[in-house]
Parts: sequence; structure tokens; C-alpha cells
Amino acid sequence: MTTQDQQTRTLPYPRSDVFSGLEWLAPASRYPGSGTDMHWHAWAEDDALYFVDDDGVNFGNPWNFAHLLRATGTPPDFRLEEVSRFPELERPENLKYQRYVDGALAIGSRLYVAAYDYDDLDETGEREFWFVDAVSRNGGIASLMYSDDYGRTWHNVPDPTTAKETPYFLGPRFAGLAFVGFGRGYTGVPDYLGDYVYAVSNDGNWESGDNVFLARAPRASVLDRATWEFYAGEANGREEDDATWTTNEDATRPILSDPGHVGHPTMTYSAGLDRFLLTFGSDEVPHTWEAAPETIKATWHRRRELCLYEGPTPWGPWGLVHHDPYWEGEHVAYLPQVPPKWLSADGRSGWFVFSGDYGHYDGGPLDESSFYGFMTRPFRLRE
Repeated sequence: MTTQDQQTRTLPYPRSDVFSGLEWLAPASRYPGSGTDMHWHAWAEDDALYFVDDDGVNFGNPWNFAHLLRATGTPPDFRLEEVSRFPELERPENLKYQRYVDGALAIGSRLYVAAYDYDDLDETGEREFWFVDAVSRNGGIASLMYSDDYGRTWHNVPDPTTAKETPYFLGPRFAGLAFVGFGRGYTGVPDYLGDYVYAVSNDGNWESGDNVFLARAPRASVLDRATWEFYAGEANGREEDDATWTTNEDATRPILSDPGHVGHPTMTYSAGLDRFLLTFGSDEVPHTWEAAPETIKATWHRRRELCLYEGPTPWGPWGLVHHDPYWEGEHVAYLPQVPPKWLSADGRSGWFVFSGDYGHYDGGPLDESSFYGFMTRPFRLRE
């Protein structure tokens, strides 16, 4: 598809008055031997980045539905290794739920990882699995697991036999959990944000949500559900103190809305810019239960969008920095994020990390050489 063929839909937020756009500095690169899906990051006290990912195989190791990777150094000269396949974590026997991991967080030397569920229930009983998986509803966070030995062993692991009886730690509006990235060991949080950790999620399904929601919890009591609060202020807030919080998860209000086009969002604080970078991707054509088979086959997983917004607070106001209606061309890219460790001192350049399904939809081989990968790409923000 050529540039002339690309069509840009009308986006719901104005252009940024801080940056004129984003410039890619080199093509995307796949880390050799990586072959997994989704990659959420946390910057720990040992100065390594830890990434949790899902389905696949890394470096010839056995397949699993969950992994922990450790990255040292800075692209393009960095090292990625697999630390754990979460042997303590099991999936529920009830096939209604598909359990994965997301929501990586590092507070000092302790790592947290969320165990979360997709709801794969097909109420008609007539859909093929590939369709059901593409529109799986967000289920909830079963628990926040934690490790005090950098991922070798895990505690607070959810019991798979109680999946139907135990209430979720966080519900469907926060199932796609991604903790906001700050400094090493969760340092460098601006004073006005207090002694909290912050997290975002979309609603709906992983690919075609409508909203971005924001939550926070005191650093000292992340595992205590009663201490979590949810943003309930005006969408696209305008001041540092323009935030209202509620303990009622169902009363949360979105910080950004773009119906049908909010895949799992991620957010990073750029200390060099004193701005927040919010990014997400989605299929150009939203995944819905009502989609006709011919629409699905012609459009799904064919053309992917990328959106990058910036704002002065975690709740906005948001200005659009970059929208690419055909992100990575024929490759199916998703879950974009900007690890704060890999930002320049002035915050104007850095590295995107994203996951890729690299080629099989366009006639490439359906094997591990083209299915999933840990992708990086350098960028610069234009003034």
C-alpha cells in the first residue's frame, strides 16, 4: 500500500502544541531469537528493564503462555534474556477464561506482575476460536504477583481452581493493566502525584477498546485492594491539581476516549520533557462481535494504526503527536510503548518497543520465524 492509498480518519483530540510530530530514525528491528507476544516493561533498581510477555517461544526455550524477559544495555546494543516462564502460574480449567500476564511494575528491587484474564466465552457456540480470540472481552486482574529475587520465584499467585468463585482484584476496565513508567525502581515521580504508583488500561477487548482509564495505589500498599483509587475527574483535565479520585472502580471516568480504536494503552513520564507520553495501537477496522465474515477476512490484522499523545499530567490534556494509519506497513504491530530508561536525557528521542506478527498474513511462512517478535525502533520528537 502506498502513501497515496492511506486514508486518515478524524481523530478526537487536537494536535500537540509542543511537538509537530514524530520522526523514525531507522527501520524496526526484531531481537534475534525472540518469538513472543505483547511486552510490558518495568525499570527495576538493578537498572535492568523487565518485560512480561505472552504466548510463544524465546531463544529455543519451551513454549508457554507467560514469560519474563530481562533487558540490559540500550538499543541497538542491548541484551535480552528469558528469566522465567512463571512455573507457579496456571490457567483455570474453565475454558471461558484465558489467563495471561501484563502490568509489570518495579518498586525498588521488588517486581510485580499482574495475572489477568480474557473472557473467551462465545455465547453462540458457533464461532471459530481465531474469531473469538480476536474479540475476547477483558476479564479482570486475578492478582498482583510479586518477586523479591528478580523473577526467579513468585508469590501471591492466583489459584486456578477458584477462578469462578474469587472476585477479581481489578475488574474489566483495568484488565489491560500497564503501569505508568517513571524512573529506576519507580523513582522520579513528580511531587504533585504523591507517593503513588499509577496504571492505565483500556476497556472492551484488547484491540478495539473505547477508553483509557487511570488508577493509582500507594507505593507501600499496592497489594491492598482497599487502597486503590480510580480517576473520576473531567476527561482531558487541565491542571496538576485537576484530579478527582474514587474508591469505586465502576465510577471511574476515562482520561481519553476514541471508540473502537484503543488497543492496550501504555504511558511513560519523560523527565527531560516533564511530559507524559500516551500511546496505543489498534486495527483500523474495530473488532466487534457483529462483524461480517467478509469484513473480517478483508480487513482484520491487515492495517494497523499507531497513536502517540502527550500531556502535562497523567490525565491530560492530550495533544496528538503522531498518527500513522498504516503502522509498520504489511506487518501486524501492536502494544507500542516507550521505556523511560531508553529515552535521551532531553526526552526528545528514544526507542519504541512493540510486538510484531511479522509476515505470515501476507503469504509468509506460518512458523516461529514470522510469528511474534520483540521489536524496537528509534524515534525523535519534532518541535
